[in-house]
Amino acid sequence: MRALSQQTCALLDVPDEVLLDVLQYLQICDVLVLRKTCKRLYTLTQDRHVWLVMLHGQRNCAPLPPHLQDPSSWTHLSSDELEVVVRRLDEIHRTWLIQRSTYFLPSHDESCVLDPSFNNDDGARTIYSIEVFLDRWLLCVYHEKLVELWDLDRAVRYPHRPMLCGRQHVRGAGSFTSAITHLNPLDDVLTIAVSCHELCHVIQVQLHPSLAVHLPKGEEYIEDVEFRTIAVIPFASPIFSLRAVDPAQCLLLLGLPTSFHLLNWVTRERTVVHMLSEEEEELWNGVVGAMFLTQRHILVLKAHSLEICTLLDKPQIYVVQHSEDGEDEPREGPTTQMAAAVHSHFFPSTTFRGVSFSRPIMREWQPLPASSSELTTVTLSFLAYDVLRGLFQCSVSVILPPPPNPANAHIMLPPLDVQVYLVAAHNMAVPVAQAETDGGPTPRSGFSHGARGFVSACALGPMGRRGVWVERRRGAVRRVVYGFDAHWRSADDEDVEDGDVEFGREGGLSEAEFAERKQERAKTSRRKNRGFQPGTPISAANSEQDVDSMLARAPRAIEGKEVYEVNSYDLRDDITHVAFSETTGVIALGTRKGDIRVLGRAGGI
Repeated sequence: MRALSQQTCALLDVPDEVLLDVLQYLQICDVLVLRKTCKRLYTLTQDRHVWLVMLHGQRNCAPLPPHLQDPSSWTHLSSDELEVVVRRLDEIHRTWLIQRSTYFLPSHDESCVLDPSFNNDDGARTIYSIEVFLDRWLLCVYHEKLVELWDLDRAVRYPHRPMLCGRQHVRGAGSFTSAITHLNPLDDVLTIAVSCHELCHVIQVQLHPSLAVHLPKGEEYIEDVEFRTIAVIPFASPIFSLRAVDPAQCLLLLGLPTSFHLLNWVTRERTVVHMLSEEEEELWNGVVGAMFLTQRHILVLKAHSLEICTLLDKPQIYVVQHSEDGEDEPREGPTTQMAAAVHSHFFPSTTFRGVSFSRPIMREWQPLPASSSELTTVTLSFLAYDVLRGLFQCSVSVILPPPPNPANAHIMLPPLDVQVYLVAAHNMAVPVAQAETDGGPTPRSGFSHGARGFVSACALGPMGRRGVWVERRRGAVRRVVYGFDAHWRSADDEDVEDGDVEFGREGGLSEAEFAERKQERAKTSRRKNRGFQPGTPISAANSEQDVDSMLARAPRAIEGKEVYEVNSYDLRDDITHVAFSETTGVIALGTRKGDIRVLGRAGGI
């Protein structure tokens, strides 16, 4: 007993600086217990440095709210505010994968006002897409020319009040055929582009931060939002689909499998982009998703390939079209043409049906200390699913050349290096050649029975740290929603992590300034790469069998946890859409007949 007393006294005799250094290695629960022992430790556990170090640690392993992702935003946070943020993030991290048994269903009385021409017998609507922005705003786009915005924060404080904050009815013939969105991280303005028949509507709305984790100091909590239609422009043809939007350039990307158009909603100029690539004529390869990496580089994921398109030269005007004069009538502007070089990575035996991208991260660096030129690396990850084969998480790294000479500013060079890695997968059915066979007949589909299920929707958070997907069993009524912590690679990590499989790369650089980096990568990656001449499309591996083997034997399994399950006896109750808040873990589900369900966490939304 005396020895124990002496040890206790020795601990309290340690200077405060040493104790503060020790506290940063403790778990949050241990710090909270320690502060109950004596006044001195209580005071030390309230020190700002303790919680600041813990927040730095959380930043490396968990997503933070958009307004707290930059460490410079922590400068004005007090010790109490830091503690609140850290404790809330820790609670979310511990509870967001716990199975949920309750959900909030927005009131139909407030959300089912339809165009009379689209009014069904049961008043249901058809969901085109749902997305969550800033951990607070749930955007619902319906085929029936309707856009709604719901406030998830309001469900926390007023569970019995409607969450609907804004609704926009869009005029035009027919129903929505495509829709895309883009959130500007600088001013939190959400741009929504929707198309119906031969018209495209561009809508913007100013969003506001969530208080689920922390409301920025001096920021007023605003609930009101207002939709603003900023452009109504005609389509060249109703067969075009909206694929990407770049508000900085006022550009819409209208896509087909082998070509696309760029449409400026201010000048009405239309640019026809001719793809300088080889297409597989006998295999349908439709566009699944696309996004602008820079003003002249576009990433496109197709059913069987991933492509980086580079707009090469200055557009040339070859025809001008004008509509009749009218103040409210949409008009067409000049039409131009442009060439694009394409770098392709192929995924044979895989047909992607849906994809979710993380936010691209750009970083500038110099290959050699003595080099004057500066390269730019763009990294992102995506989560794509094949209905039969399962779910695949991939990482993409694109190294862009130095900016062109000001005298030739209109000329853009293709990427110096493009790499695609399979980070993790949730395999279901795999090609029979890769599966263990028992000597029985080969299935007509060419795939094994796998997990005997289907993936129907997936979503990856904007930081690429967390994801969700929906799965249903074949021949059963059980529908399951899975959540997982994604395998994440830092934008500053240029080396391939152990276990990552490289689908292929397009490089073959001859510049001396890049030679040293190539040698370092060759030593650390332990992967066999394949060189190329820039602009020449190649397959992602030495053979299609190699890629099939990569997909069937992923380096890691996506370790999903069941967070919600439901039996849907009616196919109209099937879960066809999913969206979630990466920071708070709140999940929104959309059914085939147009219902929205919001799943809270075990510890509250």
